[in-house]
Amino acid sequence: MTRLGHWMAAFACVAPLCAAAAVPATPPTQYQNPLPVRLASGELAQNCADPAVLRDPRARKPTWYLYCTSDPVSKRERSGHEGDGGWKFRMMPVYRSNDLVHWDFVADAFTDRPQGLAAPTSGLWAPEPVYMNGRYYLYFTVTDVVDAHSPEPGCGSDSAIGVATSESPAGPWRASRAPVVGPQRAGPGCAFHWVYDPKVVVDGDRKYLYYGSYGGGIWVRQLDGDGMAVHGDAIRVGADGRYEGTDVVKHDGWWYMFASATNCCNGPLTGYGVFVGRARTPEGPFLDRFGNDMAKGRAGGTPFLLQNGNRWVGPGHNTVFQDAAGGWWTIYHAIDQNEPFFSAKDKLTRRLAMLERIDWVDGWPVAGDGRAPNDGPMAAPIVTAGTAAPAPRTPMPPPALLPNEQATLLWADTLRDPRLDERWQWLRPRADAALAATADARGLALPVEPGDLYVDTNTASVLQAALPRSGDYRIEAELELEVKEGASAQAGLVVMRDDDNYVKLVELARGGLRQVEFGKEMAPVPPDWPRYGNTLAGTPGPHTWLRLDVRRDGDLERYTAYSSQDGRAWVGGAVWTHRLDKGRPGPARLGLVAMGGSGRALFTRIAVSGLSRRIYDLHDRVRKPLPAAEAGR
Repeated sequence: MTRLGHWMAAFACVAPLCAAAAVPATPPTQYQNPLPVRLASGELAQNCADPAVLRDPRARKPTWYLYCTSDPVSKRERSGHEGDGGWKFRMMPVYRSNDLVHWDFVADAFTDRPQGLAAPTSGLWAPEPVYMNGRYYLYFTVTDVVDAHSPEPGCGSDSAIGVATSESPAGPWRASRAPVVGPQRAGPGCAFHWVYDPKVVVDGDRKYLYYGSYGGGIWVRQLDGDGMAVHGDAIRVGADGRYEGTDVVKHDGWWYMFASATNCCNGPLTGYGVFVGRARTPEGPFLDRFGNDMAKGRAGGTPFLLQNGNRWVGPGHNTVFQDAAGGWWTIYHAIDQNEPFFSAKDKLTRRLAMLERIDWVDGWPVAGDGRAPNDGPMAAPIVTAGTAAPAPRTPMPPPALLPNEQATLLWADTLRDPRLDERWQWLRPRADAALAATADARGLALPVEPGDLYVDTNTASVLQAALPRSGDYRIEAELELEVKEGASAQAGLVVMRDDDNYVKLVELARGGLRQVEFGKEMAPVPPDWPRYGNTLAGTPGPHTWLRLDVRRDGDLERYTAYSSQDGRAWVGGAVWTHRLDKGRPGPARLGLVAMGGSGRALFTRIAVSGLSRRIYDLHDRVRKPLPAAEAGR
């Protein structure tokens, strides 16, 4: 979702209500990402973040509406306000389609922030359209409520969930002056949880509202029958610091919660991704395929949409729905690395609407034949009423579930000898004897140091070893990270050319949350561009296994991350691309780190293997095996 701060102060104009849609006379049989989302002028919209879809139950023929978060959508439109960079922010633009591919502008949901609810500089984010009680509801995030609704007047962080109603999915919308969920305190003063990203589901005669984000976690509460307020206790269903942007649907007796993780809006280094869990009731708990709870400190979540190494990064904040034949689909936003910014100077990431088919495999959703985000032609949704659904398919499972590739062990080290093998050398050796590495009967114990590797902070010690000079290879590590409750630390692998160019796969502990972080840093970068970005793999356990598969493609390398709680079942599959082998002599080096706080990391095994080479593309994930990587020192 958008994170522009509270300086957004633009006013959106309204095109003619229900403008005629320029939909092809015959529904398309194929489509290609990104979706063509057009403004009234015919210009393609340059943003459709946090997309939400509603099928109009009153329409004579299948008709869907697409709602996007408040953002600038055209580089031609200017506001003249310095506080927002001069860009014109459309306040939750609405589009309509009869084929789920071509979308045409209808109107902006609002021309101004709802009076009596939103402060003058508030953002209006993450629309959630619902048809119930014989009318249309539009729920949305208010990033800063008026003081009358705040327990701490004068704050800019007291967010809430608002709602508007209409007799049409196109509006006009009449906003309630009272929030559905008001600001939630996180501490004294202006410390508030993030009351963001509404999602409504109906289960029989009960209605539920999900809301929340990184600041406080994801919560669900029962919604009053009229849809205007909540009641009862709030139940946490997503871990504090882990998830946002939830969507919840029911399929074959299970409730599935889709939730997005990490930074949504980091230009070409956005690692946003979608994870999913399921429960028997709308109130959870939502567990992933290995039984990990999405609300716990060691947060669960089965990967659903993760970047795969093509031009698309940061796929996330999705909506799940059905076409006219009952087929399942998801629309989400993603970022084109070839044009990642609407405006880099103003920190406005360009997020475009994407569409993927969902298939259900062994009770779990798989997006885009297991190849999402897709960048080639795909079969379009069925939008003709009465058309039979296509025959069920068996899509390729996500990368984490593919059979292991043929790997030839090059070397392994259990790290149990107090005298490290000569392959290991320190970058910035630890001068303090108390911080020196020690070996015990199980492996190499590294006390966690306060130093770090992050942008201009390059103070951490790194225990390095050479990597193969050619071919594809795999790195695996087993470790235990011992951290006191609430303390911060990270430990794991880096593959680095230098302090400012690396990929990192670590178990990360912070604020009671345990995750497997997969990061990338690069330099130099163009002005105003980020240097560091991160995504996630699976759930760490008391003992965590990490894996990096590295495939060389000319001067580009593709780094695919996995993690495991038992060394057998692997989770992950996100890909960062980098050029760490450029800058000869020598390829990038492997490093072990234990940094960013306090505690102890115990490494019990490190292994490097050559991989049988497999050539990947968007529509044929495994094509041809080639010889394994060569050994190198």
